[in-house]
Amino acid sequence: MTSGSEPGGRDEAGFTKGYRVWLLFLLAVINMLNLADRQGMAASAPALKADLHLSDTQLGIIQGFGFAVFYTLLGLPIARLCERRSRTRIVALGVGAFAICVALCSQARNFGHILLARIGVGVGDAAFATPVGSLTGDHYPPERRTVATTLVWLGGPVGALVGSAGGGMIVQGFGWRTWFIVLAIPSFAVAVLGLLTFREPPRGRFDRAGMSERIPSMMETLRFMLRKRSMRHILIGCALAAMGMNGLGQFLVRFMVAGYGIGISEAGRTLGTLAVLAMGSGIALGGFGVTWASKYDRRWAVWGPALGLVVSSPFFAAAAFQPTLLRALPLLAIAHVSMFVYYTPTLALAQNMVGATMRASSSFVVAFVLGMVGVGFGPTIVGVLSDLYANHTFAGSFATTCPGGMAPAGALPAVVARCAEASRAGIVYAIATMSIAFAWAAIHYLLAARTLRQDLDTHFEG
Repeated sequence: MTSGSEPGGRDEAGFTKGYRVWLLFLLAVINMLNLADRQGMAASAPALKADLHLSDTQLGIIQGFGFAVFYTLLGLPIARLCERRSRTRIVALGVGAFAICVALCSQARNFGHILLARIGVGVGDAAFATPVGSLTGDHYPPERRTVATTLVWLGGPVGALVGSAGGGMIVQGFGWRTWFIVLAIPSFAVAVLGLLTFREPPRGRFDRAGMSERIPSMMETLRFMLRKRSMRHILIGCALAAMGMNGLGQFLVRFMVAGYGIGISEAGRTLGTLAVLAMGSGIALGGFGVTWASKYDRRWAVWGPALGLVVSSPFFAAAAFQPTLLRALPLLAIAHVSMFVYYTPTLALAQNMVGATMRASSSFVVAFVLGMVGVGFGPTIVGVLSDLYANHTFAGSFATTCPGGMAPAGALPAVVARCAEASRAGIVYAIATMSIAFAWAAIHYLLAARTLRQDLDTHFEG
C-alpha cells in the first residue's frame, strides 16, 4: 500500500507535510535530550568520581547496567502496549518520566542514590526507542524509512555536543548537580509539547496487501526474527558495536582528563565538537549513503556497517596510545565517523524485516540488544578493565591507596604520581581492548549479507 497526496498537502491518512516535519523534529529533539543526558553523565564522571569517591567499576555500572536495567525491563511491556495503544502518548509520557529522574540525579549523595536515579532515567529512553521505529514506519514507506530514521537520530550529535561541551562547562563552573537540573527543565517542556501536538497514525499504511492483521505474540515475533539468519548476525553485530560505542563514549572525557591533564570543561568541549562533527557525519553516511547504495544492491544495508566498523577498530586502538591530544584527535575523528555508520541502517532493517503488527516488538528486540548488551555491558566492561589494568600497573593495592583513582589529600608527591600514572594506564588499555569489539561486529554484518535479500522478502503470514 502506498501513500498519495491529497489537495491541501495532506496524505490519505490526513497528515500534512508540515506535521510530518514537526513529528521528526520533535522526535529528534527528544533523541537530542537523551544523548545530552548520556554525554553529560560522561562529562560529569570525573567530578562524580571525586565527589562521591567512586571507582571506575562503579562509574561503569552507573553509566552501564544502572541505566540499562529499566531501559530493558520496561522495553517489553512498552513494546506490547505500543502494538495496541497510542505510541505518541507513550513517547510523551516517557519524556516526562525521563525529566523527573534526571532531576533526581542532582540530589544523589552516594553510589546507591545515583545508581537508583540512573535506573529511572532508563525509563525515558525505553519509552522512546521502542515506539519511534514503529511511528516512522507508519509515516513513511520502506524505501524512505532509513532517511526518516536518520533525521530523527541526527538529533544525537547535537545532544552529544550539548551534553559534552555544555555539560562540561556547567560541571566545571557550577558543579555536576546543576547540570542535571538544567537538563530536566527543557525535558519537561518537550513532554508537554508532545502531549499537546502528537497524533497517532493508522497502522500498516505501507505494508503488503493481505498481510496478517492479527497481532503476533512476543515469542512469535522473536521466533520469526531469529529464523532469519541475517537477522541473527545483525543482532550480534549491533550488540558488539553498541558495546564498543557506549563503553568508549562514556569514558572518553575520563580518558582525556587522565591521559592529557586537561580540565573537564576543555575535555567536554573537545569531545562535544568531535561528536557533533564525526557522529553527525557517520549517521548521515550510514543513513543517506547506505540508502543510496542499497538502490543498487540491498546488501549495502549490512556491507556499509561492516566497512565502517572494520575501519573504526584500529583507529580507536591507535588513538588510545598517542602521546598528545593533538595527535589523538584525528584518529578519534576517523574512528567516530566510521563507527556510527552501522546505527541507522540497523534500526531500519529491524522495521523492514517484519510487518506492521510486529514493528514495536521488533524495535524492542533491537532496543534490548542495544540497551542491555550495548549500554549495559559496554561501560561496565570498560570500567572493570580500567580498574584491573590500573591495579596491575600499580605496585600495591590501587583501590586502597588511590580511592576514586586519586591519591588522598596530604599524600606524598611520589604516591600522587603513582596513582595518576596507574589511573592513566588503566583507562588507556581499557579503551584499546574494547576497540576489538568493532572488528568482531564487522564480521557478523558481513555474514548477514549472505541471506539478507531472501530474508527481507520473507513475511509473517499469521
